[in-house]
Amino acid sequence: MVALLVGLRWKQLGHQLARNPWMIVSLVVSGLIALGLLATLAGGLVALRVAAPDAAVRTLVVVGAAVVLVWWIGSIVVSVDDSLAPERFALLPVTARSLLPGLVVAGATTIGGIGTTAALLLMLVGWSVSPLALVSAAVLIPLALATCVLGARVVSGLLAGWLAGRRMRDLVITVGVLVVACSGLLINLMIRAFAQLGDPAALLPAIADAAGWTPLGAVFGVSASLATGDLTGAGLRLLVALATVAGLWFAARGLLAARLVAPIQSRGGGRVRSGGLLDRILPASAVGAIAARTLRYARRDPRQVINTAMMLLLPALLIGMTLMNGRGGDSFTLGPATILIPAINALIIGTIVQMGIAYDNDAIALHIHTGVPGRADRAGRVLGFGIIAVPVTIVLCVAASLLARRADLIPASLGAALGLGAAAAGVGIWVGTFLPGRAPAPEANPLGRGSSGGVQSMFAMIIIAPLSLLIGGTAFGLAIAAIWTPWLGWLSLVSAVLFGGLAIWAGTVLGGRILDRRWPEVLAEVASEA
Repeated sequence: MVALLVGLRWKQLGHQLARNPWMIVSLVVSGLIALGLLATLAGGLVALRVAAPDAAVRTLVVVGAAVVLVWWIGSIVVSVDDSLAPERFALLPVTARSLLPGLVVAGATTIGGIGTTAALLLMLVGWSVSPLALVSAAVLIPLALATCVLGARVVSGLLAGWLAGRRMRDLVITVGVLVVACSGLLINLMIRAFAQLGDPAALLPAIADAAGWTPLGAVFGVSASLATGDLTGAGLRLLVALATVAGLWFAARGLLAARLVAPIQSRGGGRVRSGGLLDRILPASAVGAIAARTLRYARRDPRQVINTAMMLLLPALLIGMTLMNGRGGDSFTLGPATILIPAINALIIGTIVQMGIAYDNDAIALHIHTGVPGRADRAGRVLGFGIIAVPVTIVLCVAASLLARRADLIPASLGAALGLGAAAAGVGIWVGTFLPGRAPAPEANPLGRGSSGGVQSMFAMIIIAPLSLLIGGTAFGLAIAAIWTPWLGWLSLVSAVLFGGLAIWAGTVLGGRILDRRWPEVLAEVASEA
């Protein structure tokens, strides 16, 4: 059974790679990024091992506990797309006792499991401060990996029923994305709070010692105790680690057995109501219908909710970081360059518009069957998203200017943001016709495969970014000059309207022509499950 499930997992991956060449490129790029992270980890461990051996041992306990915690919390998101979910075996004559070992090994041999194993092996560099610690850490690698995988299965199993409802599932995922997006600011706050302590270095031993007695870090605490010669502590921590894995094993088996006989089915998000005011305001045409649907997606689809939230959150985070790092004495100050921060949303706008068709998935077939012209598709999408993006951009520009205490620079801020944003939207709706990107299916996990658009979106951004700067460069340059000569901000705003409008018109016309020729190919690309 173990070999069967592991083989099934890798056959699924091979099938996906064979059907979608872009996924091969994505896998290679992800592998290179993972190798870079592992190389950074190796360099840090070598430096700690040479410069501060005692600190290296304590750091490894904290890092190991953090790795286990990431597995457990990450299971809430990853389990939504689990290709070996228990419900898939409910009609087969298998038991939880025979199925669980294979599921655990299959989980440990995923890309994440292989990366974790490589990280655990690299951690042996730090454990080499003591022969006993080195040997025990090597022997306990399977136990540490089992703690990660079993804990992830138990957490996802306990929350499976709660997350079966679409509203709750979407809420949890959206909040999780926002927390991850704010992680830089949160880490900055933690570092500042840590630096305010009288003796920050004294906290590391206390944190490491406490983590070594918890289910998260006990398996790493064993080697830490052996490194300091505490054999009794090592034995007790080993008992905690073994008890943790045993408890997780029986809990995972019980949850698996329950789901095999009573599968959990995902529930919908409730009743869909008519558009009302939305349908009356927008034109009664294909453009208006597509724009209305785009607006509904922005409210109901968690993938689009996350995009809208990031438009508000990213500039706020940058302003927050500026406030924290640009602190002078007891007061916070922001320079006039703050008015340019809302312009960073141009990259987000370009990506969102470029992936518009990918978010539709196989529903885009409706456009083909009803004969929607490509130009109407492009115009409707940019109109619908513009109804959201323009007010958000205006609010951000006014807020940034007021925070900088330069209300006279509001036109310049609007010129920079609207100029680059309109240029990115125009280029994005054109690029999205031949590089539509990859997106999770409408009912799938927003953080699953294709959540960032895949390699196609990476290549699309290489095209969108320079062209947006070229088209919106006049408005952006005049906005910068307006910091010293404020009346130039009005010229920046005029340039934004002129060149941004031309970019959107050109993107709509050119993109529409490409769509009229490539509808079948686009449908195949965005609807593929690979």
